[in-house]
Amino acid sequence: MRKSIASIAALALAACQPGPDNEPTAVVGEEPAPPAGAPVPTPNPAPAPPGGERQQLLPAGEYRVAGADGADIDLGHGISLSVSEDTIALASQCVTPRWAYRYVDGRLRTEATAEPICERGLHPAEEAIMAVFDDPQQITRTPTNGIELSGGGHSVTLFSQ
Repeated sequence: MRKSIASIAALALAACQPGPDNEPTAVVGEEPAPPAGAPVPTPNPAPAPPGGERQQLLPAGEYRVAGADGADIDLGHGISLSVSEDTIALASQCVTPRWAYRYVDGRLRTEATAEPICERGLHPAEEAIMAVFDDPQQITRTPTNGIELSGGGHSVTLFSQ
């Protein structure tokens, strides 16, 4: 009887261990990949379903700006983006522009609000981010569950925090 219980326990424990079919794919610090068969990214504008509410293309929350113009951001400091119900706020050291936003005909529309910007000048990544939010044209979901925005001749990749 004891051998049977020990054998069953060993089998149960072995079933919980990662193997070739159930190895973890996520890496610490990265967003998990969407499941196979996940929906294809949808561009901005995303039309509202007839008679229904449209999901916000850029939901309120806190985001890490991970990339600009297809390259990772490596400035020695992080860049974050906060989205409230009516404001988008960038924070990159002393660079802190803000935009009021709304959705018009299913498209994200922004208007820069007067905010002082520091004296040091802008890094190319900061310039790209500001160009995107000054004239957002397209919003898509990336295969790694990020959000990519493009506009003003640039693109930005965000991940929820």
